[in-house]
Amino acid sequence: MKNLEEKTYGNLTVVERPDYTWGVVGAQGEEIVPFGKYDWIDGFDQGLARVKIGKGPATNCKWGIINESGEEVLPAEYDEVWNFLDKGRSSTKVVKDGHEKQVQFSDLNPDLRDDEPQYQDDDNYYENEQTYGEYAGTYAQDVAGYSDQAISDAFDGDPDAYWNID
Repeated sequence: MKNLEEKTYGNLTVVERPDYTWGVVGAQGEEIVPFGKYDWIDGFDQGLARVKIGKGPATNCKWGIINESGEEVLPAEYDEVWNFLDKGRSSTKVVKDGHEKQVQFSDLNPDLRDDEPQYQDDDNYYENEQTYGEYAGTYAQDVAGYSDQAISDAFDGDPDAYWNID
């Protein structure tokens, strides 16, 4: 029976089986994260992936982060772990019991400690992005000055969503 989802990140593949269990397998098919340990596994970015325990609304779930060896480097006890897949970030926000904090990826993955982050800090994430053109001719880009990256991320690729900001 064919898997519902398979996405490869380097030597690892995140798999959702037909029985809706998630796991991670290596290049030789070895099981890195046992199927069913987590109810959902995001893709790997900078050697890290978000994981979720619990089904149904995200508010009833616990979130954590694993490394490429399948080890929890941030325990699955957080109410939120913000998405960082393909965002080019050096940290992510986590929330536990109403308290927010930034977690640096270099603290979770020692291999990143010598690397320069792509952006100086995440508060200036969009200010450091300089790509323009994909959304040229839109109010959000030409008048409001939002970059392609900001429109893709913050407005889900819909420059007209700019008008929905309160």
